[in-house]
Amino acid sequence: EEGEICISGPNVMLGYYNNIKETNLALHIHDDGNIWLHSGDLGTMDKDGFIKYTSRLKRLIISSGYNVYPNQIEQLLESHEAVMLCSVVGIPHKYKMEVPKAFIVLNKGYKQSDELIEELKTLCQKNLPKYSQVYEYEFRKSLPKTIVGKVDFKKLQEENNKRRQKDEKEN
Repeated sequence: EEGEICISGPNVMLGYYNNIKETNLALHIHDDGNIWLHSGDLGTMDKDGFIKYTSRLKRLIISSGYNVYPNQIEQLLESHEAVMLCSVVGIPHKYKMEVPKAFIVLNKGYKQSDELIEELKTLCQKNLPKYSQVYEYEFRKSLPKTIVGKVDFKKLQEENNKRRQKDEKEN
């Protein structure tokens, strides 16, 4: 069963330096009386106690009450020969709350086309539940990165939301 990865023991941090708010969000006393670090990561544990990381809890998209995991969609889209890099974020939807939007960087030799979008849609339809289908595709030359070199999905989401708000004001 998938759940948040929590850690307890003598080697777990005491807290964030001079940041009580973040400390209180991360460290919790459980029913066993121990302090547990809530990692913000989702994973599963097999019968031998091995933990398999699946995704970040904060990257969860809730669409029509269903949990949609962006990393599953990203891995699927990146399996297509044309896709070099992909990041999926939740975008607002009138009645579904949020729906997935894919930001895609193509490999050399590939160009955005209606045919390519149809191929990606078909790939998703064959491999993902209906509630996890990508609602919008946006092609870019690059994706923004964080200081540590990971795709900055928060920045993508912020840019997208600002653009939508601007478009709504103009219409």
